[in-house]
Amino acid sequence: MVTPGEFVSRASDEMDYYRRIYPAMNCKVEMRDDITGLMVSRGNLLVSETIKVPDSRVEALLQHEIGTHVLTYVNGLAQPLHQLREGLCGYEELQEGIAVFSEYLVDGLSRPRLRLLAARVIAAQRLIEGATFIDVFRELNGTWGFEQRLAFIIASRIFRGGGLTKDMVYLRGFLNLLTFLENRGSLESLFVGKIGADHVPMIRELQYRKILNPAPLRPRYLDSPEVCERLARAQQGLSISGLIERKST
Repeated sequence: MVTPGEFVSRASDEMDYYRRIYPAMNCKVEMRDDITGLMVSRGNLLVSETIKVPDSRVEALLQHEIGTHVLTYVNGLAQPLHQLREGLCGYEELQEGIAVFSEYLVDGLSRPRLRLLAARVIAAQRLIEGATFIDVFRELNGTWGFEQRLAFIIASRIFRGGGLTKDMVYLRGFLNLLTFLENRGSLESLFVGKIGADHVPMIRELQYRKILNPAPLRPRYLDSPEVCERLARAQQGLSISGLIERKST
């Protein structure tokens, strides 16, 4: 397990890499006692002082949070349309889809991670259908085999604040992004800011008319030959079942 201090150090190194490319970037990494896990706020990565991360998940988390959420904020900030840094309507699904896909590209999207994303969808659907917290906990634990602590955490995420179903967009966004790439969509073009899939034609038009500036940053993993191979496989067509089979071999 990586300590919170070690994770902050590695995240800071990642931020420094992008800052050397684009000195105007003023985002930072903060260790906080008022959050759980990780969160990006206005381009800053906030890290819980009690976070516990397996070393095998660090790179995937860095690309999820910094390589996606921080970069799209910074690139959006560089645009004359400031809404691109805050997020156009419905941007969350594509954002989280890109973030999960980045985990796959750096070989960090494990079968347990995919199973967790699917469990959140099930929990959100049960909430919508009127199930109670206990109902969802028992289904995750008894029907789907999640150990009690993890089943409790998943149910808590969905029922927090009286019910928050945002977690279901991670898997849906990932699946829709795979379809986008298979239809010859460009991954790099999605980093211009915080946009939704429906906004891509409008963004292309604004770029063609020179209204938008070139994005100053691109994910560093796109320079890796191994990542380019995985991206090419996704563009040829990649299903969740195929991804699970590939991870198991």
